[in-house]
Amino acid sequence: MKIAFQMANYFARATNYQTTTDQWGEAERLVIENFSLQEFDRICSDISEAGFRYIEVWMGHAFPKFMTKYKAEELQHIWKKYQLSPISYSCSLGDPIEAPHWTRMCFETASMLGINMITSGISKESAPLVYEMCKEFDMKVAVENHPEKHPDIIREIIGEYSDMLGAAVDTGWFGTQGFPADEAIRQLQDVLIHVHLKDVQEPGSHHTIALGEGIVPIQTCVDVLKEIEYDGPLAIEHEAGDHDPTEDCRKALEWLNE
Repeated sequence: MKIAFQMANYFARATNYQTTTDQWGEAERLVIENFSLQEFDRICSDISEAGFRYIEVWMGHAFPKFMTKYKAEELQHIWKKYQLSPISYSCSLGDPIEAPHWTRMCFETASMLGINMITSGISKESAPLVYEMCKEFDMKVAVENHPEKHPDIIREIIGEYSDMLGAAVDTGWFGTQGFPADEAIRQLQDVLIHVHLKDVQEPGSHHTIALGEGIVPIQTCVDVLKEIEYDGPLAIEHEAGDHDPTEDCRKALEWLNE
């Protein structure tokens, strides 16, 4: 199993960790506006020093609207310098029905970065269009749960497109929605291609916390992943708004590797 650092963990970095996930849009805007290759170098250095060898590239650090072939090459050069390898491009594919140009830009960005999987939430109605782009770019999409309250909804979105679409179980969001994340993993095991291992403080809200300190049965989730012999990518996700989550993620990586 490839254990990655989800780079969206640094959504609050540009605010000096003076925000919350409730203000995600504003914090993300600051990340995009203040982005530089020098900052990306510092980010990759921090991730590497924490012991990670894999990353999930977040759109805040590789924004489709501003991506060029040159910039993609520079980003790749930086993460390779720190011996990091990407497992997925984490973004919002938007609404492929109403705004297909944005969706295509996301696929083009992932392609320029040399990444063969996108992680994003999509609707059932947009799945056929996303599937066609998957085939065009030879790229899989891991369908992530956020508002979905039951794994059956993710299965319905994937539908007949499971050769290119799969499930990305976000354990934290299932905790927010009040559904046991370990049971979601079990129910989606035949279409599971990615996992966001995340803990949250309480149901009904989405304030993340270090793994094992919240309401999500993290140990049971890991046990189920071992039981079903899952060997795909997994990203440690902890989007703290009030402190740098690097140390929390380092400890989580250490624990998973025990």
